This record gives sequence, structure tokens and C-alpha cells, in this order.
Amino acid sequence: MSRLALASALLVVAIGFACVQRALPPVEVEPLPRALSYLEDVKPVLDSRCVVCHSCYNSACQLQLGSIEGVERGGSKLKVYDSTRLVPAAPTRLFIDARSAAEWRQKGFHSVTESSAEGPYNDSLMLQMITQKLREPEVTGMYRAEADDLACAANPDELGAFLRRHPNRGMPFGFPPLPQEEYAILATWLQRGANGPGPEEHARLTVPSAPAAAAIARWEAFLNQPDAKHAMTARYLYEHFFLAH
Repeated sequence: MSRLALASALLVVAIGFACVQRALPPVEVEPLPRALSYLEDVKPVLDSRCVVCHSCYNSACQLQLGSIEGVERGGSKLKVYDSTRLVPAAPTRLFIDARSAAEWRQKGFHSVTESSAEGPYNDSLMLQMITQKLREPEVTGMYRAEADDLACAANPDELGAFLRRHPNRGMPFGFPPLPQEEYAILATWLQRGANGPGPEEHARLTVPSAPAAAAIARWEAFLNQPDAKHAMTARYLYEHFFLAH
């Protein structure tokens, strides 16, 4: 075999191996030896470290982590802002344009919490991203979180290929990695199925207390005044109250 033929054969083998090995190895999880509460344990971590970027309509990958409904909806490759688009895009408003994870999958959204790994391992996109930040904590310059080359990875293969090209783009992007305690909470939660609030916790989220109900009534009376000035102010405030849910 000539040197050229041998080199070509080795290149084909290397490319094939790289294609097979695109996904990162699943993460081994050591669960916390206690029960977790979504409201008391998980949501505070998401609120303090994640929703600063993943909360609004234009969140990176449209991933909104301020509510369990946003977590279950997952992410999307569809760009919110696209200067080349010539026709309107179908809206993807949380709580409005679809009501279940299955309906969001039909609209092109992908899960960030599902794992196909077995035993003590987990390969969910969320866990891979926060684990990568522990491996590569340094930020060598601020890059766009929504890079054009699959930053919004929809499966482990795409995510593995992306992180091999950009190993310093783990999450939280542009910030220090999660402390070990917060990491353990999210890893344990994801390993146990990324469940949302139970019935009692759900009631706490959806039924306002008497003081909160009074505050809501005052805000509604202010925001719903019919003149143009209040309408403009209401629109601005509504779009920015992303931590209220």
C-alpha cells in the first residue's frame, strides 16, 4: 500500500471514529442523600444562576428557566431575531402558543433535562453544560452565547461536537461555575427526573397570599388604565417582570 493510500485510509478511520464519538461521556452523578424540594432547593439555584440569561422571550436558545413550564419546554434552534427573515415567524410564547411539552416538541423545541444514560449516569444537555463549566472554568474573552455553529445543541451528539470546538462555553456562560453544593442540587434533581413542584408546592406558586393578591390588584388597576401613556408603560413593565412567575 502506498503512503498516500495508507494516509487516506487512516484519515477515513479517524473521521469515522470522530463521528461515532461525538457525544460526550455521560456524567456520573453522586446524588445527595436527601429529598429535594423544587421550590426550596432547585428553583433558588435556577433563579440565582440561570434566569439572568434564560428568562425573557429572547433568551439564549429560547430556553426559559424561570418556571417549570419553561424548563419542560426546553430549547429551540429557531432564532428570535433574524435579519434575513422575509416573512413573519410563528410566535413561541410560553403559556400561550403551546400548553404541554409534547406540543412544544411539535414546534421544534428539544428537552434539556431528559437523559438516556443508565445507572448512576446522566447525559442531559443541562448537566453536560454545567459539568463542562467545572472542567473549563476560565473565560477567555466574552463570546456570543448563541453562536451560529450549534450553540443551541438539540441532542448529545451536537452538544459534544460543539463543546469540543468551544470547551470554554460551559454554563453559566461568562460567569464562574456553580459551587459544589449548587451543582450537586441540580445534578441530583436531573438524575431523579427533573420533576417540578408537587401539589402543595404548585398551590404555593399559583395561589397568591392575601398581601400578594392586594398588590396584584393595585398593579392591575395601574397597568390596565386605557390611556396611551399607561399602555406603553404597562407593556414595558410586563416584558421585564420576568422574575415574577
